[in-house]
Amino acid sequence: MFGKGSTVISIRDIQRIYPNQWVAIAVVETDTDGFAVAGEVIVHDSDERFVWGAVKLGNIDDPIYVFYTGPRRKLHVVAY
Repeated sequence: MFGKGSTVISIRDIQRIYPNQWVAIAVVETDTDGFAVAGEVIVHDSDERFVWGAVKLGNIDDPIYVFYTGPRRKLHVVAY
């Protein structure tokens, strides 16, 4: 999967480089609990649907981690 010129980036750096974006990475490194620590960015976009669509189209054998780099959004629910 990782070709010439592939760059492995830490999750912390990805959050800094791609602010307020949905990001999908091929996981390269995990912590002792199995959580992603670093990987290769596959796709990023402000639209979550675009990222999931691109991931579904790929043919990747490595684990994929999709996450949002911005602040957590408040969910407002109205019940009738």
